[in-house]
Amino acid sequence: MKRNIVIASVAAAALLTGGTAVAVAGTQSSSTGAPTTHAADAAGTTAGESFSDAAHASGTTARASFSDAAHAALKAVPGTLDSLDLDHGARTTWDAEILGKDGKWHEVTLDASNAKVLNQHIDRDTDAEDAAEAKALRNADVSATEAARKAASSGTVTSVEFDGDRTPVWEVETVKNHKERDLNVNAQSGKVTQAPSDDDGDDD
Repeated sequence: MKRNIVIASVAAAALLTGGTAVAVAGTQSSSTGAPTTHAADAAGTTAGESFSDAAHASGTTARASFSDAAHAALKAVPGTLDSLDLDHGARTTWDAEILGKDGKWHEVTLDASNAKVLNQHIDRDTDAEDAAEAKALRNADVSATEAARKAASSGTVTSVEFDGDRTPVWEVETVKNHKERDLNVNAQSGKVTQAPSDDDGDDD
């Protein structure tokens, strides 16, 4: 199922100082089914989009990119990244959820200014849906960081979250020229498509 992580809004544009992001830690399943980490290059911004643009849109001084936060989160808890979202609360943070190599769900909070780990703990409130999510996540051919790289041409990545309920996809939010765009990246093929509009659903 989709994990209960706060999804970043348009204000989550404050990510990068411009240019391409550094190499990030991604994940894939080993032959035994246990998640392992690997490195992948991910573009975290697009040409013409600067940190000043992002800062203006969000009103924050967040400087740690998706790439920075993913690398730091997976260094703190080796495993498979399930979601990573920029959260604007009392303190702007990156909130990560990771399926650890120990088979447990871990939540990691990182400072959005420097990707420093502020807090991490094991989520013990899990159920059968979480087990199904873990299985689908382990079987995904495309990692969170790879999904971010594929979607980066559409703007600055502010959120990536795995959805294994039906056809497994990565739900990616990007911001470009102060406009938010929601994309789906197929977790098997890596194909990027426009996410269905919320207006297509019911009023509730």
